[in-house]
Amino acid sequence: MLAPFEIWEVPYGDATIKFHEPLILTPIWMPHDPDEPGDVEYLDVICPELSIDVYAENREELLEAVHSNIYMNWKNYVQRDDSRHSPRTKAIKYAFLAIAEVVDE
Repeated sequence: MLAPFEIWEVPYGDATIKFHEPLILTPIWMPHDPDEPGDVEYLDVICPELSIDVYAENREELLEAVHSNIYMNWKNYVQRDDSRHSPRTKAIKYAFLAIAEVVDE
């Protein structure tokens, strides 16, 4: 088992998305798909309730991808008015709001 990421904050423009408690995301190794060319394995992080599903070749790139995904989800789900959301995206928005907030630096 790989060591989890403990995410306390994510830069958000001139502000910061701060988590009330650390967001714990555990990467997993995805084995090579024999139907795909090459023999590349990669790391994956999936958190469906926050619409996080990213992969990369190493931990550093994976953490960058997680931060980028959180940034985009905050921008596209949390910052939008509820009238522009489906039930699924509204659930993602409120899942984020239950665990994090934007704080001006």
